[in-house]
Amino acid sequence: MKKIKASENSVSSFLKISFLWMAFLMIISPVFNEVKAEGVSDQVENGIITSADSQNQDSSFENTAAPAMTCSYRTHVQNVGWQDYVENGAMSGTSGQGLRLEGIEILLANVTGDVKVEYATHVENIGWQDYVENGAMSGTSGQSLRLEAIKIRLTGSDAKDYDLYYQVHAQNFGWLDWAQNDMRSGTEGFGLRLEAIKIVIVPKGSPAPGSTERPFVTTDIQNTYQTHVQNIGWQGWKSNGEISGTTAQNLRLEAIEIKNENWESNVGISYQTHIQNIGWQGFKKDGEMSGTANEGLRIEAIQITLTGANADLFDVYYETYVEGFGWLPWVKNGESAGTEGLALRIEGIRIKILLKGAPKPETTENELGSMVQLVNKNHSVANDYVPGDLVWMNLPSTRDTQLRTEAAQHLNDLFNGANNSGLILYCCSGYRSYVTQSALYQWNVEKYGVGGAELVSARPGMSEHQLGLAMDVTAASVNFDLVENFGYTAEGQFIRDHAHEYGFIVRYPQDKTGITGYAYEPWHLRYVGVKVATAIYNSGKTLEEFYEIN
Repeated sequence: MKKIKASENSVSSFLKISFLWMAFLMIISPVFNEVKAEGVSDQVENGIITSADSQNQDSSFENTAAPAMTCSYRTHVQNVGWQDYVENGAMSGTSGQGLRLEGIEILLANVTGDVKVEYATHVENIGWQDYVENGAMSGTSGQSLRLEAIKIRLTGSDAKDYDLYYQVHAQNFGWLDWAQNDMRSGTEGFGLRLEAIKIVIVPKGSPAPGSTERPFVTTDIQNTYQTHVQNIGWQGWKSNGEISGTTAQNLRLEAIEIKNENWESNVGISYQTHIQNIGWQGFKKDGEMSGTANEGLRIEAIQITLTGANADLFDVYYETYVEGFGWLPWVKNGESAGTEGLALRIEGIRIKILLKGAPKPETTENELGSMVQLVNKNHSVANDYVPGDLVWMNLPSTRDTQLRTEAAQHLNDLFNGANNSGLILYCCSGYRSYVTQSALYQWNVEKYGVGGAELVSARPGMSEHQLGLAMDVTAASVNFDLVENFGYTAEGQFIRDHAHEYGFIVRYPQDKTGITGYAYEPWHLRYVGVKVATAIYNSGKTLEEFYEIN
């Protein structure tokens, strides 16, 4: 009985001690938790959420794997304010609500080495801000300014062990593809807001979370090009529509290189040239040489296209300065610029990359003195311009008149061609000075009024006759007059059908008054050169239409 009683006393003592120990734990547990929470808070305030200090752990935990490093982030959203932190690729922001991101804070968690996070944002009306790090705000708050793009990177000696990926939801584009390690993500130059973002960190070399083809869209296409020119060599890089090559110097282009300096735009350039004695060479790309160097072969035509994920947002325009033709109209997106089958050299080129739907560039006007210079109601010459190579015509004429030397030689051939067909043409009026044209225009105003005069006579400075490249011709069949009926005579029909063979066009054709501004003049010939005249004749266009200049 004594032994049983002693056991009961022992049990009673044990229970008392157990209850006291449990009470002690209940008292100290909140204090311990409070201290632990304060420690985590301090770590977040410093921008890094670290794992437990391995030096304070018991040796029995040495083989336990540390948690993987992760990224936590939150965004300041229009009409919402700061959202809660998310991590590991979760979306911060909104989708489908049309709300802009205005600011962002990014933290690292479970950092076990020397790694930090830095990030910079492109902000409306500000542009790219400086990098901030480890939980600091990038962007703005309370200023109603949208984030448009972002760059994020890891720094520190151990950053090399990780890849950081991020993806944004951009206005009008939706979710763009994933960017990586300080690449730009979002848009630039479009004025579009970021609406949401996802960020994830993975060990170096791990597969990307998704496609990385198109993380960024920008209007900043840094198109540059250089040409190899006869007797000169490589000229140096030009950009944004600048002339590469020469004009009016009779020097051929022999090779060309074209590239986009801004690789982050995801727009590449592909091009091929048509070479003398070779033909089309095949496409080159992104700075490779197309054509030949030091072989004395001319480039005759070129085609240029855009490649890459964002190519569909842009048009590439290019215009060429061609032997005899001068500046031809701009073409785009793989169309041929220059000529084929005419054995003509390209002498100069201009290239522009524009947003899809932007107005087509205006054709460059050919220089004063060019055989294809356009003069009309919208394009004039100076009142003191006088061609330096005028000669008197030694042909049947109703009065003494002059033309420039090259035009005069070809007009002589034209008259001989008519003679061979049993027809006699007469020169009526060639070169006119500014003063002479002024007097003639005033005479027509007095006779027909301003409205009538505008249809049959050019204002001074706006007449092709001042160029020394135009000649009015007539025949005895119309009493040596300048009348529309000339077009129905044998002489007029010869002009209509054969003038281009001698380098002339009927400058003001029938039913083209709305384009030329003048009534039908079957007698008014304009010299442009045989190859140009033939091309215009075959096209059925006026000079304005052919060169796409109003």
